[in-house]
Amino acid sequence: MKIKYSLLEKLISLTNREIDFFMFIVRYQEDHGQVPGVYYRDVCQALGICKQTFYNTLQSLKEKGVITYTRSERDHDYDIMILDNDFSYPESYHEGYVNVSRQIFHTKRFRELKAKEKVLLLLFLRITHDNNSSYQIGTNKFYSKYMGLLGVVKRVLQGYLHSLRKFFAIGIKDGKYFITYLASVFNPRLQESENTQKQCYFVKVNCRRSKIKKVEEEEIKSTADLINQYRSYAAESGQNIADLLCSCIYRSTAGKKDTYLSAKTVHWYLRAALGLEKSNLENLM
Repeated sequence: MKIKYSLLEKLISLTNREIDFFMFIVRYQEDHGQVPGVYYRDVCQALGICKQTFYNTLQSLKEKGVITYTRSERDHDYDIMILDNDFSYPESYHEGYVNVSRQIFHTKRFRELKAKEKVLLLLFLRITHDNNSSYQIGTNKFYSKYMGLLGVVKRVLQGYLHSLRKFFAIGIKDGKYFITYLASVFNPRLQESENTQKQCYFVKVNCRRSKIKKVEEEEIKSTADLINQYRSYAAESGQNIADLLCSCIYRSTAGKKDTYLSAKTVHWYLRAALGLEKSNLENLM
């Protein structure tokens, strides 16, 4: 749930719908920037949009250079690549990023902001984080910088500042703007960790692709927990835990008429795939 600083200015050209779409997919981005198995129904339900809006937004984000994607003809979903948001190499974390795994980004208060207000909020997170939670800038310099960056007139920018006072302490003193990060707004995190959310999303995608009809949240969570539990065992055997789990989810219901996700059954197939003896397995449970 991270957006590189270098990507933020590319978001300025986006519409409100495009930003909401982007904020949805970035939640499930893998380290290289890929978001696998994005399904129109999931996005439509989450954002309250229709099917055609999903397709229009997907295409417009591609045209604006924010994403690329490939469509799976068999599964009727999309593997999306978020461009310029690669965190697969160690130096990437030193390039700077905004962490959006915060409750505020899932609230009505954030969703009701205008498109450029959302981008300005992200830009303010960048500058306040880089300056120990507070930032100061001359008023003339502020207007010159952000009017040019956002492509708006002074009156509109002042309106944006008024809206963002719900998120930042913004004041003027001695000819300077003082912008301060409000910890009470931004510090609360989501109950589930970033990894847990991405792992549960991975399980949901593979359940849908495996044509599993009944999928309960408790079973999703228990199945996702297997990733951390057996990651090291997979690595020791030269296998990828994600590929293994994907295969085991499919095999757990293959050939069955009534299909439902059973973490216990997936677990059994995973043990078998890893060649773990029962005596060794009992020590893990």
